[in-house]
Amino acid sequence: MAMLLEVDVLDTVLRLVKDLSVSGIVYFWIDNDSMKVSPDIPTLLLAEEWRTGFLFADFDGVEKRQSQIDRRKDKHQRIDVDEQLLSDRSQPEGRRLADLPVKVDIDLAVEKLKVYYS
Repeated sequence: MAMLLEVDVLDTVLRLVKDLSVSGIVYFWIDNDSMKVSPDIPTLLLAEEWRTGFLFADFDGVEKRQSQIDRRKDKHQRIDVDEQLLSDRSQPEGRRLADLPVKVDIDLAVEKLKVYYS
């Protein structure tokens, strides 16, 4: 597993890959050079948590947040806060890269499943 040590995380675009392994569906993160930067991760939620931890660990500035967990990710709490504030936010997910919802960028499992079932 290659790790990013000398590259600034802000210059690195992480892409999420979904793959099929002997243990089932796994997710992992790759960098700009298609190098794997994370271990195999069993769920999408854990992949999101891994990315958040990775981004927080590599941040060199003064961290203002007390927690890596974004309160906006809790749908019920977010609805309550939005109703209390009565505001339309331009970025309801947050401003940081770690706040954005994850999506699968490359799905290798589809082709492997087609081959398996053909």
